[in-house]
Amino acid sequence: MTAALAVQQAAAQETEEEAESDVITVYGTTNPLPAFEYPGQVTIIDREAIEQRSASAISDVLRDVPGMEFTGGPRRTGEVPSIRGLSGENVLVLLDGARQSFISAHDGRFFLDPDLIAQAEVVRGPASSLYGSGALGGVLAFETVDADDLLGADETFGVRLKGGYQSVNEETSAGITAFTRQGGFDGLASFSLRQSGDIELGSGAELSSDDDIDTALLKAGYQFSPAFRAEASWQRFANSAIEPNNGQGTVTGGDVEKDITTDTYRLGLEFDPQSDLINASVTAYRSETEVEEFDETIPRTVNRVIETNGISLRNASRFEMAGQELTFTIGGDWFEDEQNGSDDQTMDGERGGVPDGGTEFLGVFAQLEASFEEPFGLPGELLVIPGVRYDEFSSDSSISPDKNEDDAVSPRFAASYGPVSWFRAFGSYSEGFRAPSVNELFLDGVHFPVPHPILFNPAGMPPSFTMVNNNFIPNADLKPEKASTTEFGIGVDFHDIASDGDRLQAKISTFESDVEDLINLSVNFAYDATCFSPPFFPCTAGTTNSANVDAATLEGIELEGRYDSDLFFARVSYSQIDGEDEATGADLGILTPDRFAVDTGFNLRDWNALVGTRIQVASDFDHYDSDGMGGTTLAESRDGYTVVDLYASWKPAFAEGLRIDAGIDNVFDEDYERVFEGVSEPATNFKIAASWQFTR
Repeated sequence: MTAALAVQQAAAQETEEEAESDVITVYGTTNPLPAFEYPGQVTIIDREAIEQRSASAISDVLRDVPGMEFTGGPRRTGEVPSIRGLSGENVLVLLDGARQSFISAHDGRFFLDPDLIAQAEVVRGPASSLYGSGALGGVLAFETVDADDLLGADETFGVRLKGGYQSVNEETSAGITAFTRQGGFDGLASFSLRQSGDIELGSGAELSSDDDIDTALLKAGYQFSPAFRAEASWQRFANSAIEPNNGQGTVTGGDVEKDITTDTYRLGLEFDPQSDLINASVTAYRSETEVEEFDETIPRTVNRVIETNGISLRNASRFEMAGQELTFTIGGDWFEDEQNGSDDQTMDGERGGVPDGGTEFLGVFAQLEASFEEPFGLPGELLVIPGVRYDEFSSDSSISPDKNEDDAVSPRFAASYGPVSWFRAFGSYSEGFRAPSVNELFLDGVHFPVPHPILFNPAGMPPSFTMVNNNFIPNADLKPEKASTTEFGIGVDFHDIASDGDRLQAKISTFESDVEDLINLSVNFAYDATCFSPPFFPCTAGTTNSANVDAATLEGIELEGRYDSDLFFARVSYSQIDGEDEATGADLGILTPDRFAVDTGFNLRDWNALVGTRIQVASDFDHYDSDGMGGTTLAESRDGYTVVDLYASWKPAFAEGLRIDAGIDNVFDEDYERVFEGVSEPATNFKIAASWQFTR
């Protein structure tokens, strides 16, 4: 069990009734807190919800989270998460507390099998005051499954088998998990396979894709004493894929053999001597992601490796002052990212567009959580959370003598007030930053080749194929992105509305982020004048470089609600995001249509089953770019869509330990695009998964 989950469970045990009904956030403050009381927007998805989705990729799990979207098209190797219009390095991804720093131009952001996930938590909005660079848009945190998630209170050993199939890409999956708890020791070993082919799209076309995926998770922990626990884990994701070298590409043909391997090693220590002043944890980790591509038509092998090493520490002290409850948390972390690229067809073995280099970060933070009963003589409770973090960072590369060095201070002040138990108002002001990456600073080499405007004649005898290049231009003077965000919202929490024990909980908020020095990759496509007159050389097709956009604004609205009763359940979400370059008026950021989603169904307790439907409705969407003359021009336009899914889960009484999950995604075969990728989303998808678990 990780430190975060251990703290969460300890807090939940304080009140058994609350543990069954309250959703708890950990990553919002690093300390357990009911999500309803948290002064912001956070979504927690538990293992039961993940099972019900029969998820093939992480995007299946998080599809209906308000303010969140996955770009890059339907291939799992190209999917990249965005939160509140910010993507890439602006979304911090954590796996059991370990940073996942892989960033590639057209490959996915991280690689993870949903069957290994015990819980996913999405914290929306800047979290730099706790996590430093990379959390400008928010935090996407995953906790992997462990023995305690699968064993009952008096059980010591178990085995779980699972298999599944989905039709849209003819994917089959199978896995086995063994787990035990003996005295102070607990351990888990899990291995699984997935195989899938081309993806059938709503447009009727097929998207080339061929995946063979192996995943593994080994986890062990030991409770040396009531106060001290240690645990270690290793997780691997290995995918042998045949697809375009651009995992987000839509052009058929020209596929390459792509081997993607991610290994995450983690060591965690927890020390909690039941003292109000000490509740400490340390996490050391190493993540390695390698993407190797082989193009047999050349032949050519290119490689990209990103390694992250880091250590994080925190301690929470709880005390009372003037009769009020206070929690003071201090912590810090150090980590470094190293990137190496290779190409067996270049003279020096270096890969263009993948500069060798690294970035080192060091940060410390402090946060106070203060809960006041009847503040200033008013009824109810006031929760105040001020925090601040200091970071310094440095980036360098072998291709440039210049370093990029800077520091940043990230303050945050948040508060929520509940005059009565069923109502909360909350607000926050936060400042965040994101350091420029090695790729943005030091990109060089060829971005893409295009035909020479004169010396290209495919109809000639013989055909003439002369190509020229659009080249990357480094920019070692990039400034870090900085954002200040304000958010205000309200929440309601009603009990016993239509029946005894039912509950309705909902939060709605509006936010605005003012971003300075937004890092934007721009492609300036233009042939040199020398391309058009003899000897037609030198000739290039322009340049691509990263530059700071002076000012941008991102704003939006988010709503999330849930209703639970013995018979009926419902989840609803709504999000609206707008982004604008203040200088040109052009749209900026990963913008999506206004989206409304509802997930509703019935608990059939007599049959130990449930049935439900998920519906997502999106509005029409237009995207405007700058026309270069002080105005804007329509760059893309997409129709709205409505997607309907059906699902069911069943645990038959006649077969103890057996569980069956089935569903139909996109029931009406809707042809739609979530974000502009030039490719439709998957067509109607029939899927089924069955698991059997034996414990004793």
